[in-house]
Amino acid sequence: SKLTLIIVCCLIFSSCSSKKENELEINFSSDSTAIIFTGLDEVSLFRAKQQTDSLAQELVNVFESGENSGVERQVAGKTVIKGDTLVFTPQKSFVKGNEYLVQTILNSSFGKTEDILKADMGKTVKRHEKVLVR
Repeated sequence: SKLTLIIVCCLIFSSCSSKKENELEINFSSDSTAIIFTGLDEVSLFRAKQQTDSLAQELVNVFESGENSGVERQVAGKTVIKGDTLVFTPQKSFVKGNEYLVQTILNSSFGKTEDILKADMGKTVKRHEKVLVR
């Protein structure tokens, strides 16, 4: 019957969507000279490998705020792919005691499965953000 077909479709859809997604992790390297992005999904890896200067700017943004100043300024740097990891290396070294706001569209989407089912989709990609303290 139709009800059985609908239940089977829902079960199939839920089993496909419950597949473990890669969790993006953003951390300093062990020597704090770079920011390491791990857990990238295939789409993000492809985008990063095909990057141009303008796309690299869109993939990763790093902002520095001084310990006492409260003023944020963008940190210039270079992104490089090493295996399945993306590495952001600043032009000038990270300063001990400063906070760094990292924004990225890596592993981002317009919404999750539950957002799609609720018709609660955004018009822009939801960025990942993390504050790192050197």
